[in-house]
Amino acid sequence: DGDARAREGGARAKGGVARRPSDARAGEMARDDDDSDDDFEFDGAAEDGDGDGDGARAWDPDAQRDAVVMLIDCSPAMFEADATRADGACAFTAATRACFEFARARVVVAPDDVLGVCAYNTGKSVGGIGMERVCEVRRAENPSAAGALELSEYANGEKGADKFRERFGELKPEDDDGTGDFFNQEDALTKGLWTASHMLENGPKRAGRKSVYLFTNEAAPLKSGSSGAKLIQRAKEMAQMGQRIEVLTLTRDGVFDSSIFYDAFTAEHCGAMEGEKALVVVRDGTELQREFLKRARKRRRLKQTKLWLVPGKIGIPVDVYALVSEAKKSASILVDGKDLGEIRREVTYSDAVGAPIEKPTKSFLEMDGKQLIFSNKELGKVKTVKIPGVENAKDTVGFHLVGFVDAKTITRDLCLKKSHFVAGEEKGCAAFQGLLRACVEENKVAICALSRSTRSALRYVALLPQLAPSADEIAAADDAVSRLEPPEGFHVFYLPFRDDTRHPERAVASEKAPLPRANEAQITAARSVIDAIRLTQWHPKQTPNPALQTHYRVLEMCALERNVMEPVHDDTEPALDEWQRAGIPALLAGFDAECFGASRAIDDLHGRAAPAVDVTGATIGAKRKAIEAPKPRSPPARARAHRPEPIMTIAPHHAFVIERVKADALTSLTTDALKRFLAAHNLSCAGSKAQLCDRVECHVRMCAGDALD
Repeated sequence: DGDARAREGGARAKGGVARRPSDARAGEMARDDDDSDDDFEFDGAAEDGDGDGDGARAWDPDAQRDAVVMLIDCSPAMFEADATRADGACAFTAATRACFEFARARVVVAPDDVLGVCAYNTGKSVGGIGMERVCEVRRAENPSAAGALELSEYANGEKGADKFRERFGELKPEDDDGTGDFFNQEDALTKGLWTASHMLENGPKRAGRKSVYLFTNEAAPLKSGSSGAKLIQRAKEMAQMGQRIEVLTLTRDGVFDSSIFYDAFTAEHCGAMEGEKALVVVRDGTELQREFLKRARKRRRLKQTKLWLVPGKIGIPVDVYALVSEAKKSASILVDGKDLGEIRREVTYSDAVGAPIEKPTKSFLEMDGKQLIFSNKELGKVKTVKIPGVENAKDTVGFHLVGFVDAKTITRDLCLKKSHFVAGEEKGCAAFQGLLRACVEENKVAICALSRSTRSALRYVALLPQLAPSADEIAAADDAVSRLEPPEGFHVFYLPFRDDTRHPERAVASEKAPLPRANEAQITAARSVIDAIRLTQWHPKQTPNPALQTHYRVLEMCALERNVMEPVHDDTEPALDEWQRAGIPALLAGFDAECFGASRAIDDLHGRAAPAVDVTGATIGAKRKAIEAPKPRSPPARARAHRPEPIMTIAPHHAFVIERVKADALTSLTTDALKRFLAAHNLSCAGSKAQLCDRVECHVRMCAGDALD
């Protein structure tokens, strides 16, 4: 059947004891309590109390992908000018403008999503599944600049509307035959939903969330005396397929009465999740675009939890968002060698004789070479967070208020990782808004103890308040509706414990081997280098990204059909010519000699020196594979660590070597004699006789230079 049963991570056990993977052995309980840099998950499995508390979830790229089809009503009323909108724009222009902004944003922030545009109540039938008066404006495919550009042409006021009607046709009142079927909104909307559903199911990629955005200004789509059975049945079938319908209605002359049909329709039949609103009534395109941005922000929500003022008793419902998230690489997929069909992995457990078991009853942790065996209940009990006065375990999850400090107390050096964001629920909460504004006015920061799940340890976080921009600030901003406006809420600032701070520069040395300290000559040499390479009027925004510039040159070469790419100047490379004119290489050489001269010579004698690099050479600016000379292989780290330090005094029984050096007669000694001298002074004995002679002479001149004068 194509399924592969894999016993991964040591799932095969003896005596019903499941072995954990090697990366989850010693210290696993401590690691379960730590926050990772990549996610902020309130573990739902742990909250419910089932499982063994691991809460591991495989990242599914399909589940993170959205498929959206814009369904636009193109009846004559949508093209009528409306004085209540800016410049008297029609509802069709507002809808297509919102579609364009949405598509343009998807090209940048979600290029892997699926986006399509469909229109109903048109004069022609184009594409789709052949439904009458339904047109497939844009196929359901990944967002592209070309697709966004096409939508922008239709959103260009009256000219764009004329271009759309010229291509897809229009319904004219004079063509009405009087039967009531010509402007049958119910039948047209049902056909439009059929086509949109087909576009979602036949997109180029699978998606975890499938939505149809319906744009219309018709408040009463049903015929006189009709119950809308076909339309409601179609919406129910789409909901069963995981396709949600979200109605974005536009007012007509400033009015839209949603109570006629759409209130009940969206509440009961559109597949809306609990607590979500599937109907939005807006006046113009600006409000419609902002509604899109709110929905885009909502997609970043990670979890709903509570801000506890009194643990287990008084809590404010809040939403946790990830305003910034790293792009993750797609996971590899196992496929069958014959038909390339996807192979699914399945973890099974078995006892000592190979009989399958439903779930291991015990687990072990390796500590100090010993296996500590726990039952699942014992392991869950150890990991459970306990807060005095809180009986229900689920009430321990969330932000528990500790107190308030001055905002200046929380500095950037306390940041452990990227922050998250906490906002009040959409319905609005007076307590949350009051707390937010009080913190802003008093310049205070809330300190909370955060528990991500019932089985994760508490850690301190700071809630930094942020108010949304005012209407005047939004109006003054350029292209304010085409980006995510700063939300209103608290930034979650993760704070370290005292033990989390590390100061490697404060290493403690023994009295016998104190740490080296810079002398005045070394400090002076460093000061001269700093003064010589001082940058004036420098800012990072003045330097273009060389990798991005190279990418642009490649695109330009392909577009112009050239065979050679224009060179790209890398401004990040040091200006070696200017360094030469300013005498900087000499200053660097002097600084190197002051700080590392003697120790570097000793390392060279011992055979463990790093390759010498000329400060004026081209290798200073070379990057990655551009360095032509291969790097010399250094001795193994273990070998270097066990080599003793060279003896810097000449042993008495080797004093005769000083006379040989003084008489320039080292070559008269045998190779064995030279190696005995080097071994007695902890120096390297490798190399030819000439190298041994050079090494011995250099060591004698360093240690007994006065005897040679």
